[in-house]
Amino acid sequence: MDKIRSSNKIDLILSHYKNPQRSDLSKILLAIQAEFGSLDQDIIKKVSSFINISSTEIYGYASFYSMFYLTKPGKYKIRVCKGTACHVKGSKNIIDAIEKYIDIKAGESSKDGLFYLETVSCLGVCALAPVMMIDDKTYSRVNSMMIKTIIDDIRETENINGR
Repeated sequence: MDKIRSSNKIDLILSHYKNPQRSDLSKILLAIQAEFGSLDQDIIKKVSSFINISSTEIYGYASFYSMFYLTKPGKYKIRVCKGTACHVKGSKNIIDAIEKYIDIKAGESSKDGLFYLETVSCLGVCALAPVMMIDDKTYSRVNSMMIKTIIDDIRETENINGR
């Protein structure tokens, strides 16, 4: 039943595109992702049939752009800057600490579904390097020793809120 309901929602989104063009691909994928949170293989196959672009090409397109998620992201999106200033000031150590503490790699979600880790080219606050963001909150001059406290604070908030 759930697959049928999901398929119907996808069909409804696709119905807005009467004569789909390649140029509609991004809009279609974003609309579907807004509904489902990510673009899994079944979604990519359905879009492929609809717009007449190979699944492989759509997968390549979606995996190239960071705005698309091929796995459902965790509740909290952790973005670590890898720009020049952040790199020089140790962003690699921050990434390593997060990966080790939460047991994920960049582009993955934690097993508990709370965290999703991604690296970005620049967050635009180079004077505060190294920088990371969790959702809309910016953490400046971060070091690997701070990661446990930041993550534990979020987990504690989730437990208090009945997670």
